[in-house]
Amino acid sequence: MTQILAAGAVAVLAAVCGALIRRGSGETALLFTLAAAVGVFLFVLSDVSSIVETAVGFAEEAHIVGSLSAMMKALGIVLAGQIALGVCKDAGETALASGMEFAVKTGVLLVSLPLLEELLSIVREVLAL
Repeated sequence: MTQILAAGAVAVLAAVCGALIRRGSGETALLFTLAAAVGVFLFVLSDVSSIVETAVGFAEEAHIVGSLSAMMKALGIVLAGQIALGVCKDAGETALASGMEFAVKTGVLLVSLPLLEELLSIVREVLAL
């Protein structure tokens, strides 16, 4: 919890610094903001390992490790896409941000197709009973 609050404080401080830098050089402010976003992401990433370990334990007990793998891939796509989307918006590239949003949605859909196939097979089995 403390790490999340610290990450939030760093993000707010970086946003204020980015706004001050933007007055002088918009390009430098964009690079600063990108570096800060990656820094916050890496700072919080250490907490993610404990979440993943717990989720893997639950998935092994429920015999759904393959499904968890697809969900983790989708989560990774969403997180990376969210950072890229934010940077595009900060740079004023709304069309590029829209394209990135579409790419993220497509990636998540592609990763989740095996889960949908598995769900359909379960529904077929239930309906056959």
